[in-house]
Amino acid sequence: MYVDKELLLCDAQVVCNSGSELSENIIDLGAAKNVAKGQPLYLVIIVDTSFATATSINFQLMTHTTTTVSSGSIMVETGAITAANLTAGRAPIVIPVADALGTAKRYVGLYCVLAGSNATAGAITAFLAHDPA
Repeated sequence: MYVDKELLLCDAQVVCNSGSELSENIIDLGAAKNVAKGQPLYLVIIVDTSFATATSINFQLMTHTTTTVSSGSIMVETGAITAANLTAGRAPIVIPVADALGTAKRYVGLYCVLAGSNATAGAITAFLAHDPA
């Protein structure tokens, strides 16, 4: 799978330190806002380190007019996924986003919302891709 550096949201980012974490990278869609260019586009989340302790995690692709995307609008989300199902080596989580991207504001980021206790371990790599296979 080809990963475009400009569409990388996070690379082996630990997302267990607080009740929620914002991706280390925020994507600037620029004035055009047409990253998909008529092709399907997907949010891909790979679990690098198994999650522990947290009850569940909801991954939300957020958009905003400023880089403060955590206070913006949710484009797509996974819904709550139990920590027991977020183990290293599992199949990537893939969510289509092309339709939602057309309505995006300038900045896009991934917001990870932990429910229950803070996780004691857990890291992900996330990016937008044309071909999630």
